[in-house]
Amino acid sequence: MLTAAKSEEREAKSEKITRFLVLSFSLFAFSFRLVCADGPASQHFQTGLAYERLGRYEEAYTELQLAFALDQDDAPMAVALGVVACRLSRWDVAQRAFERSVSVDSGSVASYYHLALIYEKNNQTDRALDAWHRFSSLNQDDVLKGIAQKHIQYLETRG
Repeated sequence: MLTAAKSEEREAKSEKITRFLVLSFSLFAFSFRLVCADGPASQHFQTGLAYERLGRYEEAYTELQLAFALDQDDAPMAVALGVVACRLSRWDVAQRAFERSVSVDSGSVASYYHLALIYEKNNQTDRALDAWHRFSSLNQDDVLKGIAQKHIQYLETRG
């Protein structure tokens, strides 16, 4: 009994660390994106990323919403908005942003990861399974594939 509790605690801690790493990687990748700052969408995007790096998530959210409203076909903008919306527990906005991201870029690993978690949270089992399968198939990292498999097994047994 005690061993099972420790195992679950270890898995929960591992999943939190992985979630943090994926979120951090998502935003880290955006900071290296070369964007011309001459258009309004790009300016809002860059400002939003700057606020996010400073931990000013409300301001980042506002700027990223403005950027996304001006250019909804920019997958990195959608992912950035989704990540910040998740940090602020604005799940509906995050879901819409990630869904838009994968409709523009079907290879967005970070978007499938976040969508899978959001769908799971909202008890949308079929959609969560689909997102986990896509995340797993796009991912090269065995640890992250293992996490996806655990979620898939859990959702399949839960029915």
